[in-house]
Amino acid sequence: MKKTVNIRIVLCAAALSLAALLAATTACDDSGSREESSSVEENTGTGGGTVENAGVAGGGTAVSSASYSNAGAFGLEGPGYITFVINVHDTVHVDESADTILRLIGIYEKYGVRGDFYLTAPIVKAYSESRPDVIERLQSSNMTISYHVRAPHPLHSGFDKSLRGLDGAALASTLRDYETYALDPATGDLFKDQPGGYTYVAQVFGRSPVSAPTPNKDPQIKAAAEKIYASLGAQMTLLYHEEGTDLNKPFVWVNGLLVRPSDFSITRWTLPGSQKVAHDEEPFWWNMLNTPEAGSYNPSAYLQQRLAEWSGSGADRPPIITSLIHENNFSRSGPEGWSGRYFTGGDESRPLEPPFDLFAPDSSTLRSDAGQEAIWSAYEQMVAWASQNLMVVTSQDIVELAKP
Repeated sequence: MKKTVNIRIVLCAAALSLAALLAATTACDDSGSREESSSVEENTGTGGGTVENAGVAGGGTAVSSASYSNAGAFGLEGPGYITFVINVHDTVHVDESADTILRLIGIYEKYGVRGDFYLTAPIVKAYSESRPDVIERLQSSNMTISYHVRAPHPLHSGFDKSLRGLDGAALASTLRDYETYALDPATGDLFKDQPGGYTYVAQVFGRSPVSAPTPNKDPQIKAAAEKIYASLGAQMTLLYHEEGTDLNKPFVWVNGLLVRPSDFSITRWTLPGSQKVAHDEEPFWWNMLNTPEAGSYNPSAYLQQRLAEWSGSGADRPPIITSLIHENNFSRSGPEGWSGRYFTGGDESRPLEPPFDLFAPDSSTLRSDAGQEAIWSAYEQMVAWASQNLMVVTSQDIVELAKP
């Protein structure tokens, strides 16, 4: 997808644009609790074009054009790149999850861009059994399919007893089994008479998921999993979720997989003057739209603010940006609905032991209709603005960009 892009960057004068940006996000949500802490073909849906004024959805003021002295050295062009990542995993509320995916695809198609859907094998199975329309829509829509795992998969830290202490060959064989057969949600063991894992998702969609993260903290397990995913057809992995890319070396490979680059994210942040907290404790923007600070948590405004900061920082290449959200965040607040099955009180730092109670109380809270629509409106504004001012890419496109 390396090609010259004539895009004039439109950056935000944040103080001037916030009021306009928030016009559609003032609806309040009555359930505001935070979530517990918790990518090769031509992209025909890439957003971009010459922007002559700021009259795009989401507002903004045309103030400058970015010029990066060393962008060509990395094959990067234009004002910046953004990926809309959706982690998909809510097997407790399958219909809500399915309806959210359909609405997201509609938004991406409306603005001529693609989303990057990171699906677990259990949610793909659930869609196949009760919502095949979602499988068909994902297959026909040119969205990118990626993969990820959730508890009790042993790559999820705290559930890896079956992997610890294994030598290289045994570890590789066991990991391959977990990406070949179905996972028993009650025990974490395998149903070897049923397909599952990465190979099942690839089979359902008729193509290998592009990105396959390895969330385990053990270096030996992580490296072995990366090699297994590469052998199965994956092309990308994660070493960090939202930011951490080297300015001078944006494309890095480990064990045959490209590390997903991200200079910064439009996911969560702390306001200037607020008490300093760890990044993974910062508030998610979607949980702040029902608070008095909603005006400071509009994702379009924050995206434009960060672009302006990057442009003025002296960086010699355009930024690579991630917008990350879980599909359940649009409709629910608090811990994910399934977390009570695998973690004490839904706290991911306190994993439970098998057998797991699949009938544990739902840990999540349904947002009000107004609260849900406020999030959808703000999210669509961000997609609309990005489609006019940035290159919208997926993991599939980034892999192509990273090729020598």
